[in-house]
Amino acid sequence: MHPIFPIDNEGNIKIKPLGYVKSPIKGPQTGGLSKIETEVVLNDDVGKCLDGIEEFSHIVIIYWLDRITSYREKCYPLGRKDVPFLGMLATR
Repeated sequence: MHPIFPIDNEGNIKIKPLGYVKSPIKGPQTGGLSKIETEVVLNDDVGKCLDGIEEFSHIVIIYWLDRITSYREKCYPLGRKDVPFLGMLATR
């Protein structure tokens, strides 16, 4: 499997984490997230991939919610019943 394009002959994609997130949040939470400081910790072997990143004002972080054990297909965004009941992916 190619290290940059990790797709096998059947079209399956293999995901390898580049790091993890350290956060004081230990359970489900809605609201108040802008006041919480979270740290992105990268693995040592990705250091060279960051050369020049300080020249940018923003980065995009793609994440996998690896600790989710259950979910709802539909919900009220932020638990607010005064807004429409939406599909989970429409609330982000």
